[in-house]
Amino acid sequence: MLPLFNSYSTLYTLFTWYLGMCYGFVLLSSASGQNGDIKLFDIGTLVSYKFHSTVILNDRDVGAKDVGFYIDGIVDIQTVWEKDNEKLLKVELNSPQLHIKSRSSHSPGGFTPHSSKLESFPNKPFLIAWNNGKIEKVLLPKGEPLSLVNLKKGVSSLFQFQISNGQYSETDTSGHCTVTYSSLSPSKLVKSKTDCSSLDLPFVRNPDKILGTRVDSSRQTEYKLNVGNSYIKSIKAKETHGMYLNANEELGGYIEASQLLDFIKSEPTETVEGDSIDDVIEKISVSYGVVYTQETLLTERELSEDATSFSKQVDKLRHLLKSQDLGTLKGGKAFILLVNTGRNATKVDISKTLESNKNKNILPQLYDILGYIQTKDTHEVVMSKLNIAHLKNKEEEDLCERYLWALSFSSHPNQNIIEDLIKKYTVNSKIVQKVKETVVLTIASMTRRLATLQKNNQLKLVKEVEQLIIEELEKAKGEDRYVFFQALKNLQSESSIPHLLKYISNGALKEGALAFKALKSFRPTLWNKDVLKVAEKAFFQLDRKYDSSSRTIAADMLIEADPSDRLLKDLLNFLLSPDAAFEVKQHLFQRIRMVADGNPYFKQRVQDIIRKNDRLNNYSTLAPKGLSTALMRYFLKSPSVNGSLVSIQEIKSGIVKRGTVNLVLDKDGTFSELFSLGIFSTGLNSFMSSNADEADDEVEESTTAGMELTVLGTQIRPFVFFEGQGELMGHVWSGTGSEKTTAFQVLALLYDHLEYLRLGTGFVAELSLRGATSFDLSGKIDISLWNRNAESLVEKSAGIVITGSIKIDTSFVKSQMEFSSSVEPKLNLQTNIDFSSNVHLCMRLSQPESVFRHNIFKTERIPGSKHKLRISKYKINTLPGRTYALNKKNSDMCNAIFS
Repeated sequence: MLPLFNSYSTLYTLFTWYLGMCYGFVLLSSASGQNGDIKLFDIGTLVSYKFHSTVILNDRDVGAKDVGFYIDGIVDIQTVWEKDNEKLLKVELNSPQLHIKSRSSHSPGGFTPHSSKLESFPNKPFLIAWNNGKIEKVLLPKGEPLSLVNLKKGVSSLFQFQISNGQYSETDTSGHCTVTYSSLSPSKLVKSKTDCSSLDLPFVRNPDKILGTRVDSSRQTEYKLNVGNSYIKSIKAKETHGMYLNANEELGGYIEASQLLDFIKSEPTETVEGDSIDDVIEKISVSYGVVYTQETLLTERELSEDATSFSKQVDKLRHLLKSQDLGTLKGGKAFILLVNTGRNATKVDISKTLESNKNKNILPQLYDILGYIQTKDTHEVVMSKLNIAHLKNKEEEDLCERYLWALSFSSHPNQNIIEDLIKKYTVNSKIVQKVKETVVLTIASMTRRLATLQKNNQLKLVKEVEQLIIEELEKAKGEDRYVFFQALKNLQSESSIPHLLKYISNGALKEGALAFKALKSFRPTLWNKDVLKVAEKAFFQLDRKYDSSSRTIAADMLIEADPSDRLLKDLLNFLLSPDAAFEVKQHLFQRIRMVADGNPYFKQRVQDIIRKNDRLNNYSTLAPKGLSTALMRYFLKSPSVNGSLVSIQEIKSGIVKRGTVNLVLDKDGTFSELFSLGIFSTGLNSFMSSNADEADDEVEESTTAGMELTVLGTQIRPFVFFEGQGELMGHVWSGTGSEKTTAFQVLALLYDHLEYLRLGTGFVAELSLRGATSFDLSGKIDISLWNRNAESLVEKSAGIVITGSIKIDTSFVKSQMEFSSSVEPKLNLQTNIDFSSNVHLCMRLSQPESVFRHNIFKTERIPGSKHKLRISKYKINTLPGRTYALNKKNSDMCNAIFS
């Protein structure tokens, strides 16, 4: 019996497998009229369905109260004409009724019926041209409100489907989508939509993985046919869309939308005679007295009626834009509101705002805002007010720089503006030098961002800008060349690497250091063998002498590029070398320790090399002389993203020659530098006690000190505090640096996302998420030649505001989920230097206490009604202050100074 049982089992298995593989094809054939078993939408038949369409908005908290609504009614579908596979369906949406959320309702889900404009809308039958599951056109009665038109398109889209397994490209109320059909049984199939796009609707995004916004979508529809496969028994569509901040996935919200058609009855109905579908449409139009307009299934967004002009919005928010409030939350909140309003502003409106005497004291902030708006109109107005080639005074120069900075920081640059700036730069030779430098830096940064946004590193514009910068670099002489290295740093074009390597190998010492800085800003995947070979030569000075900054940057690159065992061994053995540049040795050792602290595998490799060499594995070698430091300390750890402070201080003769403090975010191995403060100085050795042990392998440089800032990956023109000993001594004797002075202020948009999402229900959701920072950088310095000491303080203050919303805005109901988060972080870097005998340098990096607020608001209202539902939730977290431990050597020196 066993062999017989096995044979029947095998036969049964093959049969069920064959049936499962084939029924999709059978259904497809039937729908095409090649099989009589299934014939949907029979001519002369009316089918009635219960209709239910729901939209729910909520935040991410489990168990949170939501807002939303649903519409129900009866949908009647009549097949009034048929020819071959083409059918004309007359559809009526009868008695649509709005149900809204109510605290007092006892019904499931908390919904209750409510009167609205929906019931009073003119509502006549509409027509669908249906051919083998595809809707070729929708004919809608002319003059009906857009809200009702979109709702009817949502109903129509439910009847576009293919009864077969396979993947298609379709357009419906969700947009242009990739659609996959999966048959679950001979009478049930599932339709899944992915990659839906709506290129005709406004779309703004930040392509940065960390500073970007993620929108996750799922769309699925289930179709059930009756047992005889002669009509659709039910259609159930469900979709979810979540909008979340990449850097903090707790900030966001989601939409749930669903549609249901449930069979009620089927009965005979009248038909319309005609040779073609157009003849039949004409007859129906005359019969019902309706003028039909032919449309696609794509829905249209409804424009808000309560838009405020830019000038009026500025009037309301002017008190929040004062310079003294930058670095606080006030400026950030106003900034977001004005960017939103300004993107729809007219030239007249913008001009009126800039010309108003009331706005004279906030003009720098207004130019920040206009730089982020970046429309054709805003740029033309700004250029008419600030003629780059003929700026009248220092005030106009500063305003022009503020506008250009904002352009360069924006995540979605306007190509037309870039091209206009290139034209102005190349045609006008009389541009003020500092503005000219800012223009070329802005062009480079905007071009890089445009290529990133379009995912096209071979963009023609990139080549044009690179060629412009290289040509200007070759023409310039001496210090005039420096800005073009910084421009190449902002552009980050791979094809510029050979030019940078040329200046490292053959250029002046300072040019080589600037070229290294540019290369360091490129993503490490672009550090090819040629780059790393030059870095190795520079660090070990194999072919010539290099500036110490070139050597320390080269060391950073070699360590970050996952060095081979041979190279790592050579780097560690450098600590044993007779090279007298002990600050370079100290920097190397500190960087190796910093990387090892965050990378267990790298740490093990380092320990293995040290343990095998007795000369390395001793205190004198592993405690090299020098004050240079390199360290990383976390200021944020969360499931979504980590934040760290990276401080690198290259010291020469007890003075910071090159120092940086970077704020870096890290998500899944991707790093994003939010802000970098760099301090540089040269020629200050004479103010310190001499160090005969320290190598002086560099040319004598002029006495200079300054600051350079990199904001959101864009370096701006460096600020020079003084040039020459005469200017320095003037500051020392007058004490002009001893009062805290603002060095840099700006309003910047960190997060920028705007998306209009077409829902299958026919409604269009607006998803908006923006985050702004109001930033202030201030500092002071006291130098006492009598006591031979100095004290400096650098304060970074920021007000960070993030606002997001999900809206459904129709003429008969409005639902919205909104959230906002805010924090005012500060970071202080205090440095004390005592050079009365031996040089002692004490650095203290601290972060004062701050408060993080997260508020959620959900509202629902019905235009023309007193109904308004509001749900609010408030969260407050105190972020404790902290002082960052740097290293033991720094602690010892602090003790020596303050003991």
